[in-house]
Amino acid sequence: MKKVLFTALVSLSVMFVPYSSSIAQNSKMNDLASIDQMYSSKLVGTWNCNPVEMEVEDATVTMKGKASYFTNKRSNTFGTMIIDYPKEKITLEYDYFGTGTWEINNKKLVEILEDIKLTNISHPYMDQSFNMTDMFPKNISASSSIISLSQSSMILKEDTEGVIFTCSKK
Repeated sequence: MKKVLFTALVSLSVMFVPYSSSIAQNSKMNDLASIDQMYSSKLVGTWNCNPVEMEVEDATVTMKGKASYFTNKRSNTFGTMIIDYPKEKITLEYDYFGTGTWEINNKKLVEILEDIKLTNISHPYMDQSFNMTDMFPKNISASSSIISLSQSSMILKEDTEGVIFTCSKK
């Protein structure tokens, strides 16, 4: 009798463990989807982002701008990009405007910058021989981990370079 009871318990536990694991996995996926949906609703709107400075080869690039996220999963980015070449003692300033798409997936903001337009505002005559817009490929994909996101503030960490973006809703 004990052997039959033991065999039955082992059989039940073998059947139940994958089932409970599946329930836990589904619950975890549902929780993550719920968080992603909450983040998506909070993201919609226009965000003013603090300037970000990056070192790129022999230059320092400073980005100042805003991003607008719409309910149809479209986005616009716009602002000013300053490229400082200290050795050459030249600073270039561009206005930029980009369009793209966005989604929240596994607590990450995934964006595709479909198109960008750069206008040289410091040395416009340079656009005739060197058009910066032509240097940017179309459909650039990037993802950022969401550090925090509320109705009024957002902190993102770009996944490739680790740049931190801090923004507040307009």
